[in-house]
Amino acid sequence: MTHIRNFALLGGIALSIVACSPSAEKKDGTTTLSSDTAITTVSDDQVKNDSSSLQPAETAFIQKAAIGGVMEVEMGNLTTQKSKSPKVLAFAKRMITDHTAANKELQQIAESLGVKVPEALPSEEQKHLAAMRQSEANEYDQSYMDMMVQDHAKTVDLFNGATKFKNEKLRAFALKTLPVLQQHNQMAIGIDSVIMVKKPDNRGDDLPNVDKKHKN
Repeated sequence: MTHIRNFALLGGIALSIVACSPSAEKKDGTTTLSSDTAITTVSDDQVKNDSSSLQPAETAFIQKAAIGGVMEVEMGNLTTQKSKSPKVLAFAKRMITDHTAANKELQQIAESLGVKVPEALPSEEQKHLAAMRQSEANEYDQSYMDMMVQDHAKTVDLFNGATKFKNEKLRAFALKTLPVLQQHNQMAIGIDSVIMVKKPDNRGDDLPNVDKKHKN
């Protein structure tokens, strides 16, 4: 069906989901998923036969959750290379572990429903990853945790909506994963609020980042 193929092109946020081995970077700077991280695709015939019962919002959810999960793991891997903060490193490793598990489960569900999911991150996510790779060491942790707060707030909203789906597999997956995402969101808010940042005038004093308003 045409609308299924169109939804397969959708980009989305963060959430959930792929193995933690590094991605392969092309000469043009884009990132493709390695054989360990790529989500398995299915035949066109299977897509037509199995996905016809899904609502457009359900198909879109699979795409967005898959892309978001890949992004979480990719960012977690990058953070383990760039960050020196024990709290940020612990959080990044938790993201890799939890989102890898959720990604694998979503992969199996998508496969069973005959839905194709992306084999590489969309261009916007590619650009964001590239920018984070170039981020200065003294700015990286703040940028990463800000991103985690924003992304997990959006992902919680996405999964909240999925708990009302008619499809039993997707609804059960959302209900199971939502509490984990809510915990991630609270963790991100807590770490983001205490990260020490340099004053703009470079006098060297560190101040806690407590002036941001975060969504719970």
